Amino acid sequence: MPYTKDQLKNNQYYDDVVTAARREQIAQFTKEERDFEASGSNAAAGKTLRMKTGELVSIPEIQNHPAQKVVVPNKTYTATKDADKFLDKDIKELLNNNPVKVLTISEFFTEYNKIAAVIPLEGSTDSHRYLYEQSLLRIGGTDAFADLKAQLEQEIANLKALQEELNEIIAAEAEEAAQDAAYIEYKSNIEGRYPNTTVPYTREEWDDKGQPVASEMDGHQKLRFIRHPLGNWSGRPHTKNHVKVTYYGYRNRGGKAKLRSGNAPVVFSVEAVGDPTMKYEWLDAGTGASVKFHEKSNMIKGADTATITVEQGSRYKSALRLKLQCKITDASGEKISHKCEVSRRHARARS
Repeated sequence: MPYTKDQLKNNQYYDDVVTAARREQIAQFTKEERDFEASGSNAAAGKTLRMKTGELVSIPEIQNHPAQKVVVPNKTYTATKDADKFLDKDIKELLNNNPVKVLTISEFFTEYNKIAAVIPLEGSTDSHRYLYEQSLLRIGGTDAFADLKAQLEQEIANLKALQEELNEIIAAEAEEAAQDAAYIEYKSNIEGRYPNTTVPYTREEWDDKGQPVASEMDGHQKLRFIRHPLGNWSGRPHTKNHVKVTYYGYRNRGGKAKLRSGNAPVVFSVEAVGDPTMKYEWLDAGTGASVKFHEKSNMIKGADTATITVEQGSRYKSALRLKLQCKITDASGEKISHKCEVSRRHARARS
């Protein structure tokens, strides 16, 4: 394939050939000029330097020499209607007599295929991109490449957004897994170090309290009784687990014996610890049912508190005898206390 003009500009071999030809041309002209002068002729009278075909030979190195000058005669002509028949108005000294040939469509594509490999792909002009865009304008089409590029760029943007979202999810899951592991360690340490006194927080409670490390105070009190039920006796509270109520009477104790002053009511209480959900419930130790359902429940107060009060009838026969237990419950389970008892006794007296 022949070189293009742009390729020849950067071709060292071509530059060397042109330079050598010019030197030879100048040397030949100089020799002819010396021979002309040696013959005794006037060098200035020589003709303009031309090729055999008549074209002017221009040599920049001797541009001021008479042989490089073109003499244009200054003639005056009288224009007539037949002037065009005799006057040649074309400028032939400076232009190539052979005009540029206009290529046919077939010839254009033949020449295009010859140089297609060296045409730049991109560029505002003289490029494949320029030909492509100009063709689109003429056929009224759309730039499928640009549409595809925009579509791919949008897909890439969507994938990047999805990747960022996945990274956030992965980071959140990793953080959650780390916190789960920390809670498991906290719970294990509480249960291993303080099995009799402390219950670990639930995960939600542990988070709310700032995720503390394991210690005896960083958890709930384990459900247990600090003191089992004790009742009042002879004016002193919480000293006995069996309290006897005394009734005085000389005759049949069944109906006439009276309650001794200061013997009623009977009060039992417990001390217990547990988590914040801890509740109390006093039970009839004989049946296991809540004393709320006892037939004389109207004589019982505080059945769901740490302290229960048992009123006594004014007569022996109306005294309330009862064995009690306290049940405590929280989120971890339940505990039942030791038994306590309130009973009656009769003391005879003549006065």
